[in-house]
Amino acid sequence: MLLACELTEKQIRLPDERTLEFKTRIFKVISDTNRLKILEMLRDGELCQCEIVPVIDQSQPTVSRHLRLLEEAGLIRSRRDGVRMFYEVTDPHIYNVIDAIDAEMTGLISEELAKKMGL
Repeated sequence: MLLACELTEKQIRLPDERTLEFKTRIFKVISDTNRLKILEMLRDGELCQCEIVPVIDQSQPTVSRHLRLLEEAGLIRSRRDGVRMFYEVTDPHIYNVIDAIDAEMTGLISEELAKKMGL
């Protein structure tokens, strides 16, 4: 029987480095509250940036930066219509990741943290 300190990467069956880097990039991009808000807004379909800015309650350049990061990560795409920019989610599977953090998971993690803190 192997001890935990003797396990090799092959025995643990880690995903390949490229897959891990891709997942890390996605989690980094969605780890911001404003970018999560934008994704939630786009859940029901395409929106103009002019509809996103007031809800996010940030300056237009800040919202543009968040949109650019989401687009660079491949989570959303944009199209221009005259002077307006419209955005939509490229693949709704991203909501599977977001929705996995549900009330039950939040409750369980909160309980675990409370135990660790002695509450």
